[in-house]
Amino acid sequence: MRARFQIITQHDPDEIIALDAGLGFERTSGTVIVHIFTQRGRSIQDKQLVYSTLAQQLAEAGVDGGDLFVSYFEDGPEDWSFADGRAQYIEGDLPAPGH
Repeated sequence: MRARFQIITQHDPDEIIALDAGLGFERTSGTVIVHIFTQRGRSIQDKQLVYSTLAQQLAEAGVDGGDLFVSYFEDGPEDWSFADGRAQYIEGDLPAPGH
């Protein structure tokens, strides 16, 4: 079983500051920011596939590639508590992904 949790929020354009980091492109008011939180262990190729797939699918929905910002955070089983202030992966209630 794969768990997936999504939080989607919408902001007015003046509530988002997402500069180009010196790469020479201009973002529009249609900027989309995606934060991915996941267990560590994916390869660089897997991550690049995630980025390109997101760009392709969002392009089909009308989002320009220059307006897509993705941040990818990895952590371990010790960094997750799903309820009750307990680390279910560490305590054995859930099998740690990849183990």
